[in-house]
Amino acid sequence: MVISEQVKIDSERIDDIPVIVEWLKQMEVAKSIDQKLSPLHGNHKGLSYGQLSVLLLTYIITQSDHRLCAVQAWVKEHRHILELSTGWSIGEKDTTDDRLGDVVEGLGIQSEARQEIEIKLGRHIIRAYQLPTEVARSDTSSFSVNHEQGKSSEQSLLRYGYSKDKRPDLLQYRQLLATLDPMGMPLVSATLEGNGADDPL
Repeated sequence: MVISEQVKIDSERIDDIPVIVEWLKQMEVAKSIDQKLSPLHGNHKGLSYGQLSVLLLTYIITQSDHRLCAVQAWVKEHRHILELSTGWSIGEKDTTDDRLGDVVEGLGIQSEARQEIEIKLGRHIIRAYQLPTEVARSDTSSFSVNHEQGKSSEQSLLRYGYSKDKRPDLLQYRQLLATLDPMGMPLVSATLEGNGADDPL
């Protein structure tokens, strides 16, 4: 007698969720929020405000959407990969719009805590390096555009000038980029009127 066992396979798209969760974990977003933000009431159960913030930020980044009401369905759809990525047990009602609203309200009301969170995150994320500052380079390039000249040419960046594109019939503007040598780190970017000389810059 042969018994065939059926295997049920569920597939779930993971997209960029694990990468974003890992970055948020390395930034210590949940830890910073939980240390500084006090719950609005003592009966809060389930995921902490910091953990809910990580789920909300992951949703916002992956979906390009900041609606609280859509997060619960998204979390349900991606629950397995979210639990594996975070290491948390996510309850069915953890990410309702009411609970997420409490987090957002807490961050809005507790301005002192919010400022402390920003400072803590900044200290953890931002790095300062000693860079060589002897040489900086600036370069400009002109861009020709098909555009009608306005009533006052002096108030517009689009002007007639020397055309590197060999199109003196078109209005143009110039873009300046200054970088730190030798690494090429951008220092200044500016959009300039199209009829000036590069040398004074």
